[in-house]
Amino acid sequence: DALLFHKGKAAYYVGYLTESQEDFQRLIDSYPASPFIPYSHFFRGNIQYREKLDRPALLSYLSAYRLSGDNRLNEILLKSIETAVSLGGSRLLEAINYAAYQEEKKCPLIFAVARGLLAQKNYQPLRGLLSECPGEEASRLLSQTEILLKQQIEIGIALPLSGELQRFGESVLDGAVLMLEGFQRESGLRIAPLIFDTKGRSVEAGRVMKRFNAGGVAAAIGPLTSEETAVASAVLACGDLPLIAPAASQGGLTELAGTCFQLQPSLDRQGIRMAEFARGKLGVDTAAIISPTSSENLAMAEAFADRFRELGGTILGIEYFRTRESDFGPIIVDIKSLAIGRISDSLTYINERGDTIKAKEVPVAIDAIYIPASPEQLTQLLPQIDFYNLDAIYLGSEGWGDKQVYDLGREVLKTSYFTSSRVNGGVTPAARQFAKNFRDKYGREPGHLEAVGYDAMGLICGALQSSRYSRSEIAEYLKNINDYRGIAGVVSFGEKRDNIFMPIYTIESGDARRVEF
Repeated sequence: DALLFHKGKAAYYVGYLTESQEDFQRLIDSYPASPFIPYSHFFRGNIQYREKLDRPALLSYLSAYRLSGDNRLNEILLKSIETAVSLGGSRLLEAINYAAYQEEKKCPLIFAVARGLLAQKNYQPLRGLLSECPGEEASRLLSQTEILLKQQIEIGIALPLSGELQRFGESVLDGAVLMLEGFQRESGLRIAPLIFDTKGRSVEAGRVMKRFNAGGVAAAIGPLTSEETAVASAVLACGDLPLIAPAASQGGLTELAGTCFQLQPSLDRQGIRMAEFARGKLGVDTAAIISPTSSENLAMAEAFADRFRELGGTILGIEYFRTRESDFGPIIVDIKSLAIGRISDSLTYINERGDTIKAKEVPVAIDAIYIPASPEQLTQLLPQIDFYNLDAIYLGSEGWGDKQVYDLGREVLKTSYFTSSRVNGGVTPAARQFAKNFRDKYGREPGHLEAVGYDAMGLICGALQSSRYSRSEIAEYLKNINDYRGIAGVVSFGEKRDNIFMPIYTIESGDARRVEF
């Protein structure tokens, strides 16, 4: 082993790096108990560093430090580790398993890593890292971190700014930037937005989020779609970066990462909430479902059916229609048949006055029908339900909160209830000011996406305003958000960090009125 070590060392100093590395590797493999092992790892680390193999170099330095009993070598190794981290940043941190080191070695290693991150101006991981080690050095580094965190605040924004979804991504971005600029003027804090284009692609969203997590970003907003958000959230599963998804509505997204927050109430929640209202408030025992076949509508229909059954209700049947369907007669007749038995054109039907009526005109009443559809679909479907004499309480989703639906009138709408996080219960002074500021800056009227971008940035700015600058502090602040009055609506994050605020409305006199439940 001594011969191999000195041979490798000589080759190293004369510049034969390949031969040197082979000798040191042969020594490590052949003589695992050799006292030259730590030094061999050290020289291998130096060779890898010179070859710009930063991760292998760091791993070699770490192995040398773990095995070394030489104080002088340990000092050199800690400096080498500090330098490697300062150049490679937090993307190398996952290579370090602090539990593998003896207690007397662990804190010096943590301090070396912390100094490397400070040199790289990557301050976000430092608080969590230094919490492991009490003492004067830790306090000094923490104090330095506190000052630097406030001086350099970066917020990542990942949205589709090209491709088919560009205009939607830009809408969210415009709202977020408006909020950020106003907050910077009022607070005096210097905040740098790091804006990246996901191109509407899930893989690209994952790449961007990985970059944010490895860098000094304090918190992030995005991506736009549920598909992108699922990948982004999965990337953060082992990270600590707070992420606010402003527009994604698929259920379960926040369960992929402990620091992911969903601003829009999930589609599942809409169905669940309406089922609970129907059973708990209205006392509905039986219900039918009429749903479009799009994935979003099916998610709400399935959630409603599952929860309604859990609460002891009976689903008479579920009827589906294609997105562009215009003739709903067959499915309406099917629902009537489920309630009273098969309706046949060959039979004669008589109404309460003794008059003969057509089979399709036979009046049928059921407790309720749940219809998670769009305004355009509802304006065609509801008049046909009325025409076919099917009477029920209508239960709906977000699509019902639209003037097209309100204008159908009481005769068609009957008694209707729907869930929505978007219905404006009266324009607040804050909403009016937002609209004015938006028009002044962009020369157009803001919509829902602009408002959710504004609210997402507003939540992060709220954390900064209360002197929470590290990722862990921002995440903790967001977890405690309850009844936040945003421009797009109220935000209350539940146990799974999704927005659980889902009010219920009824339609009266051509407008929506909130129902307490």
